[in-house]
Amino acid sequence: MPNKKGGKKFKKGKKQSSYDKALLYKDPKEDQEYAKVIRASGNGRFDVQCFDGKDRLGVLAGNMRKKIWVNKDDIVLISKWEFLTDDTKCSIIHKYDNDEVKKLKRDGEFPECITLETESEFADFGDQDDMITFDYNDPDESSSDEENTDPTEELNEVIDLDDI
Repeated sequence: MPNKKGGKKFKKGKKQSSYDKALLYKDPKEDQEYAKVIRASGNGRFDVQCFDGKDRLGVLAGNMRKKIWVNKDDIVLISKWEFLTDDTKCSIIHKYDNDEVKKLKRDGEFPECITLETESEFADFGDQDDMITFDYNDPDESSSDEENTDPTEELNEVIDLDDI
């Protein structure tokens, strides 16, 4: 059957899935924890702040590489490395969307001391001190007499042609 839709690699394109994914919770038996990405270190490594209070180096799992992009301030699910005694490394196994983070917060999965910056900074218009206001008044009404002076008048005052 010939390919009538596109180029040579069209059929290998991404297949769309329309199923609803179930929310993935942490499993204490598997030594999993929620974490917030602090900084990207490169090569699939991230500095994460776990919700148990420790900072760890998170390594992106192989099935997530080049498929899911993890950015700063994202909430992720990590799996601690059991074979290390110093407990400083972990694997990032899932990235949560903003709506999933809100569901987890509502379900009480996060500790109370954790504050999330997922809310928009423009959502609260109650604080008008930070808002920028523009004044569209006519400049003739609001300016003073000093601003309206002509620079050529100042030159005429300084140089008196009669003295020359």
